[in-house]
Amino acid sequence: MKKIFLLLLIACGGFSAAQAQSFFQFGVKGGLLVNNSDLKYVFSGSQDRYDESSTKPGFELGFQARLRLPMGFLLQPEIVYARTSGSFPIDATNGGGGQYGDKLKIRSNWIEVPVLVGWKFSIVRLMLGPSFRFPMDEVMNAGLEEAKVAPRLQNFVMGYQAGVGVDLGRLTLDARFCGNFTNITDQGVSQSYTPDLKVKERRVAVTIGYMILK
Repeated sequence: MKKIFLLLLIACGGFSAAQAQSFFQFGVKGGLLVNNSDLKYVFSGSQDRYDESSTKPGFELGFQARLRLPMGFLLQPEIVYARTSGSFPIDATNGGGGQYGDKLKIRSNWIEVPVLVGWKFSIVRLMLGPSFRFPMDEVMNAGLEEAKVAPRLQNFVMGYQAGVGVDLGRLTLDARFCGNFTNITDQGVSQSYTPDLKVKERRVAVTIGYMILK
């Protein structure tokens, strides 16, 4: 009888430990950013406005944590390094200062902190929440010249993410739409090229992750 009681205690302790471990999960993630952002700008000395959607795919790498809440709800904070890029024409005839057909290329590096609330049923998750973005730097390249232009970026950008995910054991698969409530910049990337540049990002993030603690 004592042995049976002891075995029951051990089993209950193991179940409690498993429950405690599953309450908090931690892992890594990475994936592709499909960028479809709006670039709106005015060439120096011109009254004409230009709209371009010439952004390129980027990527993100980082960490994800998850707190399991009652009734299938969860809280998932993340911290990721993200890189996006894009280009648009510099037209000398409109005061751009370059040769016709030249491209101004921009590469942005960010630290992004999404804090998502989700609901999980079976292996599927629905996720929604704010995303806090902090610029690391931005590199501008026009022709053979390259210069960092971080002061042109906002120090903080408020965004959001919404999407769906699937958990396959320790693997996580996610697809999210990411947008901004505020512009990345409301200044020119380069006063000699494109003052009045305004960028509002729209991205789709497709990522795969692995939960180290589960």
